[in-house]
Amino acid sequence: MKKALLVIGDKYIKGKRPERSFAKFVRYARKLKGEKKLELAVINYSQLLSKKIPPIKSPRILVVFFFPYKYWNRNIEIYPDERIYGDKKFGREFKSFFRKIEKTIAKYYKGRQIEYLNSPGAICLDRDKKASKALLEKNAILSPRTFKVFSFIDIQRMLNKGMGLYIKPRFGALGKGITYIDKEGVISNFAFRRGKILSRPYDCDWRFGRVKDKRRFIHELLKRGFLCEEAITPATFEARRFDFRVYVMFGRVVYMYAKSSPADVWVTNWSQGGRIDKKGIILRGLAKGKKAQLKKLAKKTARALGLDFAGIDIIFSEGLKTAYVLEGNAFPGYEKGFDLMKSLLKFVADSG
Repeated sequence: MKKALLVIGDKYIKGKRPERSFAKFVRYARKLKGEKKLELAVINYSQLLSKKIPPIKSPRILVVFFFPYKYWNRNIEIYPDERIYGDKKFGREFKSFFRKIEKTIAKYYKGRQIEYLNSPGAICLDRDKKASKALLEKNAILSPRTFKVFSFIDIQRMLNKGMGLYIKPRFGALGKGITYIDKEGVISNFAFRRGKILSRPYDCDWRFGRVKDKRRFIHELLKRGFLCEEAITPATFEARRFDFRVYVMFGRVVYMYAKSSPADVWVTNWSQGGRIDKKGIILRGLAKGKKAQLKKLAKKTARALGLDFAGIDIIFSEGLKTAYVLEGNAFPGYEKGFDLMKSLLKFVADSG
């Protein structure tokens, strides 16, 4: 009997802003269903948790998750107390949510063979930068060093050695909540007023600014479980720093591109003003050996993180000397330059 595809996601991100990846994937899946190549059920997270779950005949079910925007925006990325973006509370609530989702699916479809494109466990691991970086280290995958620090004094010792550092949210994404520290001072895209860290109520354009009360600011970040990470001096092209997004599907690289920002800007995320190299100038200028290195490293990273579908971010150090994995992404974003969802569905449909 043909397998069933259970697609779970939200039609909209915020308000009437469509979730384009979800919409495209569902459209392609419905076409395959019409050709009688698979059984298809599409549901959102609210329906799942309220037990409005569609019956499925097939004994084998492949579950495909899209990011739970509505639940995240209503229950996790909110600031009713003193939480700040990406702190430990974000992580606990994200894990709790996906544990509940997994239990609900297992209970309702008891007796079926349930498989996941990316499992709830792998999704939660990927979201946890501390845990995922530890796993990369265990698998001999190079990423920027993470340091155990407990106070600004610990950081000052490293600054005195000429190092630059990032303080990052353990459970963050989109380049939000990033702080850069060197001997010149502290720069962050958090706001810090009257001794309080303020998260901005939107996803894009978290502007960087200098923090005057740096000791107190860093203390507030560290006590919320933020990570202290080595700042890699990046390779540059025409005075722009860059890194690469590499898409891996079932162990194969299907697409990659460079994203860049001015050399004196601290993140390349498009959501924070970075620019996708749409003409592929940076990638075309890369030697074949370096491209092969990107692909090999991305595949190894996706495998280590247990992700069948992933966007892996990789940076080269100055002079293209060393490649470092920055992070994996279990929910890589929609891309205009490549039909990511069409490619994904083809892999899913051909996966046996």
